[in-house]
Amino acid sequence: MADVFPELVSDIVRAFGGPFTDTFQQLLFYGVCPSHGLPCLMTAPPGTPCPAITEVELDGETIALLYLDVDASQSVRTITHVEVVDGRDLGAPDRP
Repeated sequence: MADVFPELVSDIVRAFGGPFTDTFQQLLFYGVCPSHGLPCLMTAPPGTPCPAITEVELDGETIALLYLDVDASQSVRTITHVEVVDGRDLGAPDRP
C-alpha cells in the first residue's frame, strides 16, 4: 500500500509513531472496496472479517478509520480496510 498511496501511509505512520512503521509499510493493497469505492481501501483479501474499528488522528483531525480483524482476546490480527475520512483526493490507484 505504501507504493500506491505513499502520502496516506506516511501520515498514518506519523499518527501512530515509530513502533508501527513496519506494520504500515508492509500493508498490502488489495484494491478499492467493491461495495464502497474510494476512499475505502482493502488491505486484506475480500471477505476477511473486520469486527473492530479504530480512528487515526493526526494533528487533532481524524484522517482515517482502520477496520480490524481481531481474535477472541481482542488482539489485532489484521488491518483489513483503511477508510480515508479527511477528504483528501487519493486519485486513482496505480494498480487494482
